[in-house]
Amino acid sequence: MNWIWLGHSTFLLQNEAGNRLLTDPVDEKCGYAFAPVHADVVTVSHEHHDHNALERVLGDPAVKRTCTAETLAGFAIRGFFSYHDEARGRLRGTNTIFAIEADGQRFVHCGDLGHVPDDDTLAALSGCDVLFVPVGGVYTVDGKTAWEFTKRVAPKTVVPMHYQTPVLTFALDPVDVFLNAAKADPAPVEIRVPSIP
Repeated sequence: MNWIWLGHSTFLLQNEAGNRLLTDPVDEKCGYAFAPVHADVVTVSHEHHDHNALERVLGDPAVKRTCTAETLAGFAIRGFFSYHDEARGRLRGTNTIFAIEADGQRFVHCGDLGHVPDDDTLAALSGCDVLFVPVGGVYTVDGKTAWEFTKRVAPKTVVPMHYQTPVLTFALDPVDVFLNAAKADPAPVEIRVPSIP
């Protein structure tokens, strides 16, 4: 399965059959100026404008928002309940973590995760091939907490997302906070920072 980063928490995954899944489409106000994208499936972790911009999606995609398990366009998707903050959702509400499987690979997209989930959720997510995790703090876990979470999930590869870039129109921490935490306390996880769109 191939994937590319379009900015913020938005990734486009394509399976061997050519079907496409888009995660958390970011709206244009956030500064990422990619053209509308065709997708067969869209996952939306929560209803904030930088994660649910369905107007940027072409076609008639199935939209996945819930924690039920189902297969859509060749992608086996299961959601996991979580919170957008450390106060059990009292500050920013809830968030859905999505585990996505296709072509023998398992991806986990954390949306706007705001805390370290319970042990049962961590066990269910553990050992994935690719983990997309927010690292910018302010509205999500910060870089240090994101690295602690990453170590507990133990993916083969972790991809940081939802951090400050030159085009982002609101303030988050830079990816360096996450990278420095990883450097200070290394673990056998490949860190892949995609090129800024």
